[in-house]
Amino acid sequence: MRMLSKVPEGEIKRKLKEMLNDRRYEHSLSVQCMARGLAKIHGADEEKASLAGLVHDCAKWMSPFQSFRAAKRYRINLDFIERKQPGILHATIGGELAFDLFGIDDPEILNAIKSHTIGRSQMSLMDKILYVSDYAEPLREYTGAAKVRKLADGNIDIAMLEAIEQKIRHLLTKRYLIHPRTIAARNEILRKLRFSSNRVM
Repeated sequence: MRMLSKVPEGEIKRKLKEMLNDRRYEHSLSVQCMARGLAKIHGADEEKASLAGLVHDCAKWMSPFQSFRAAKRYRINLDFIERKQPGILHATIGGELAFDLFGIDDPEILNAIKSHTIGRSQMSLMDKILYVSDYAEPLREYTGAAKVRKLADGNIDIAMLEAIEQKIRHLLTKRYLIHPRTIAARNEILRKLRFSSNRVM
């Protein structure tokens, strides 16, 4: 097995169990399992997907104050929405922590961690696998998660579009700000699905 981190997986799990509450830790294990399964289905690197899934929420324990302090330490430039809704910062900060705490330096893994909450344009297959797995892993009980899981086994882009649009509808209901990177991810995938020469919608 390749060494994708400088810390053995067992030690990573032990550390995460200390950092996260029980529910968040079990979620991380479930995301790890789903991400590995989707990677196998869609021809992505299973070990990378598994590790990304395991550590994707490694910054979720932070309070808003701690998130702002970490963003400053890592020289992350915050936009207006990130300042007003700091809950989304755990993804970007998580990419930095994954490197610092676990010695993960693979760009494909780190980029997937950083984009797993709000998405971005030009998402890679690994990005999409982690985004969908985080949104729809089997422990998720909200309406729509099962639909995304079913779609993901067939076409990851259709699953991504469904997950993003479900998330947007939720944000609209709560009257939260919607990050432009989420809109960019949605529009790019929709354009690919509906208007490309090999469209499937």
